[in-house]
Amino acid sequence: MYADDDGDNFGFGGFGGTFGHQRPGGLRMRQRQFSRYYSAYPVAAYPGNKADANYGGKIFMPASALEELSRLEIVYPMLFKLENDEAATSRRTHCGVLEFTAEEGRVYLPQWMMETLDLSPGSPVKVLNVALLHGSLVKLQPQSTDFLDISDHRAVLENALRKFSAMTVGDIVTIEYNNREYRIAVLETKPSPSAINIVETDLSVDFAAPVGYVEPNVRAPSGSSNHSMAVDGNSRPSSSIAKDIRQKEEAAKSELSSSRFAAFRGSGFRLSKDSKANASATSLRSYASTPDNNNPQVVATDSSQEQPVALDLPIGTLFFGYDLVPPPGSELDDNTDKSEADKFQGKGQVLRQRRKR
Repeated sequence: MYADDDGDNFGFGGFGGTFGHQRPGGLRMRQRQFSRYYSAYPVAAYPGNKADANYGGKIFMPASALEELSRLEIVYPMLFKLENDEAATSRRTHCGVLEFTAEEGRVYLPQWMMETLDLSPGSPVKVLNVALLHGSLVKLQPQSTDFLDISDHRAVLENALRKFSAMTVGDIVTIEYNNREYRIAVLETKPSPSAINIVETDLSVDFAAPVGYVEPNVRAPSGSSNHSMAVDGNSRPSSSIAKDIRQKEEAAKSELSSSRFAAFRGSGFRLSKDSKANASATSLRSYASTPDNNNPQVVATDSSQEQPVALDLPIGTLFFGYDLVPPPGSELDDNTDKSEADKFQGKGQVLRQRRKR
């Protein structure tokens, strides 16, 4: 009992089947189908503030439609097929219902649905209730490369597809994310080749290359081949977009990790006497891992060195200079030795003399 693009009836008789009352002997009764013509208007003309309905696949119908549908044997969720018989070529799409609050004789459709059916405000549209197979796969194609700027495509699509009840091949739907609109074409659906039901089902989503996307040249690894291969956009596999997104995420992670501070990457110094000769001929080096060349300071112990050497210190460290160590035999060294020798050489004085016995 599935309405398809060939114009099959909504219900059918015969043996077996899935829906409908079953007579003795296996014969089923033919179901009645809801089929009405309404004047189509965009959601922007709806009296209430329903702008979010433009980014979904559900329509507003009058209350009389709910009363008639309740008398019929309707398969839930309620799905409808919309047709424009007055168009030069037959236009059709599938949708769900959001509310039964529209005025009598009117239905309100999202803007992308009005464009798909080639409808102008007030044009008649045929509404039929249908039942569709639960979908297992849908293949989508973004209509611009701006869609690649979204960091988490899976989360965005899971949230956007909650506003849809059906997917029809050939539709170009509109979703909204971060105050931007993205147009996405439906290229393929499974198991039905024309339309599927996506309510309460595990749906796999595949992507085709966005419109206007240019595949970069892929060079063969060194040693295996000497020529480079250019991949055409039409031969691009659908899963390569996910690889491109993962490469961008990995590049961002590596750039972030390289900019972080890493401690204990400097070289050490020995305090033994053997290293004094080598240490006096070379400039002192810092133990920080991230150099800062913007603030050069002269820290070299060699007086003949004219070029200032950058003093590299970790973040949060203050430097107040090195201790003054005079070379052996200098005047400062002699004065230091004399001052050390003259310390504590005086005689003590006692204020009270000891009495002799």
